[in-house]
Amino acid sequence: MTKARMRTWLGWLALLSGIAALAAWILVFRIITLPWGKPVTIGFEPGEKSAKGELQLVFGDADYALQGCCAGSTFVVKDTRRGGQVRGFRTRPTDAHVKGNFRSELRLRPNAVGETVWYRSRLLVPADWKASKVPVIAMQWHGSKDFFLLEPGKYPPLDISIRGNRWQVSKSWDHRIVTVKDKALPGNVEGIVEIGEAPLVRNTWMTWVIRVHWSSNEAGRTEIWLDGKKITDDRGPNAHRDLIGPYMKAGTYVPNWGYAGVEKDIKERTLLFDDLAVGYGDDPFEVGYRPER
Repeated sequence: MTKARMRTWLGWLALLSGIAALAAWILVFRIITLPWGKPVTIGFEPGEKSAKGELQLVFGDADYALQGCCAGSTFVVKDTRRGGQVRGFRTRPTDAHVKGNFRSELRLRPNAVGETVWYRSRLLVPADWKASKVPVIAMQWHGSKDFFLLEPGKYPPLDISIRGNRWQVSKSWDHRIVTVKDKALPGNVEGIVEIGEAPLVRNTWMTWVIRVHWSSNEAGRTEIWLDGKKITDDRGPNAHRDLIGPYMKAGTYVPNWGYAGVEKDIKERTLLFDDLAVGYGDDPFEVGYRPER
């Protein structure tokens, strides 16, 4: 092959590589990922689009995607106290597995790592909720593992769960470019720590507000308010080094039932949710936040 032809081939290769990179960027940051600055509000009212298939969500044809096994896993009821509709999520020991475990959840589209994002969720724990040492995850921000690198599943970057009569907040992080299975690293991540807690209150609507700057390094920050009281202000890594960032999930997820067996004295785990929202800016949910200058 002559030098001229070689230069031609290299030129075409560079052009095609550039086109592929641009297409990947558009796909990830303009289609799959939530557009930065565009708020999301879900009140479970008529007219909002839900989907059972995640492709509908990813390509913008639904506001959220549902993940449940069967009839009754999720349901919409009227809220006689506050008006409007709310959505319940129910997980039972007799349920078939959904995505490998016991869960009834919804999911939103992901946000990009490197962004500062606000989330709000109003939820109610029923009066008959039975305390247990087995945690029930009510909200989690699930990592988007790099499938093309054959990465394993990882512990979520952030989760809010019920254990006994308390709320617990945990985070995880992983700064490795390629994550591999490692028995020495629980959850296949570099670190998992608890960063907050609060008493569990039953039969009362509670409002969670979460402000996160997603980062797999020291730039990360996680701040959480429960009914206007700040319960978490954590600095440091809080994300995985993935191409696509974490996405919010809400509902009932009991991973221990799948790993260690179900609880014979627990017939179901049900939580009610209303007014899920994603926001941006200095203080979109008015918790009195003052940006550091």
